[in-house]
Amino acid sequence: MIKKNSIFDYAVHTMVIWGISILSICLFCALFGESAKEMSTLFRLGNRGISLETLMQFLVLAIVITGLRWVFFTDTLFKKLTVLFRSIWMLTGVIVSVGVLSAMWQWFPVNQVLPWIMFIVCFLVCACISVVVSMLKERSDNRRMQDALERLKSEENI
Repeated sequence: MIKKNSIFDYAVHTMVIWGISILSICLFCALFGESAKEMSTLFRLGNRGISLETLMQFLVLAIVITGLRWVFFTDTLFKKLTVLFRSIWMLTGVIVSVGVLSAMWQWFPVNQVLPWIMFIVCFLVCACISVVVSMLKERSDNRRMQDALERLKSEENI
């Protein structure tokens, strides 16, 4: 069965990405907010919270990431691209998008190495967690489908 994506699927993925992003920023804000206050607009409020402006900026980022996911993980544009190359292109697109938005909204000084290293480390940790969760979900889905197929075969043999 081929599942067609709808605007609701796009919205759900956007909200999940946004929610996880905001939770991550809340954690970093609590840990590093006061010391990063002068370096980044993300931590403008120190460890007291996240500004409404930053929340909306991260919503834009979530929309962009969901768009990249749609471009690279549906067969609309890239029918013969392997999952590995789709993932590489998407992750590259996310890093470029964050770089552009960081420069535009001054999330961190894009001309300094340390903020980029910190971003890349955080990004890789989040990406690894995402991959592990996706693999576990796929394994669970495959197991359920296999069990359903075995039940169907056993019912046909009765």
